[in-house]
Amino acid sequence: MAGDIWEAGSYVVAVFGSIVLWVSYALFGLITRRYRQVFGRATFSTLVMLAPSGLLVYTLFLLLKATPLLENPQLAAPAQWVAYLSLFLSGLLCLIGVGRFSRVLSHITHKTLAEAGDPASGDPGVKRP
Repeated sequence: MAGDIWEAGSYVVAVFGSIVLWVSYALFGLITRRYRQVFGRATFSTLVMLAPSGLLVYTLFLLLKATPLLENPQLAAPAQWVAYLSLFLSGLLCLIGVGRFSRVLSHITHKTLAEAGDPASGDPGVKRP
């Protein structure tokens, strides 16, 4: 009985954790979209917003695992592969999207610092009277 409560609790935590992480990436995607609008550069906002959807697929299969539907071992093994593969692809695509946005952001900030004169680089930039 205590094992069932812990298992159910772990499913609840996993579901809420996945949803919170998915919402976080969606908000990050909105931020990257805003950068695209302001700076007129590709920020890969669609990739950043859609990539974490694999978390929701993983969570769905996690919930299905707790139901009698996936008690059949012939169904459970392929379902588990789909869940883990979607989680892996989602993580990989999130990493790619964030990496690409990081490069764009680095270029934007480097250009802005160079125009303003970066004291750390020793470049005086635009001299003011």
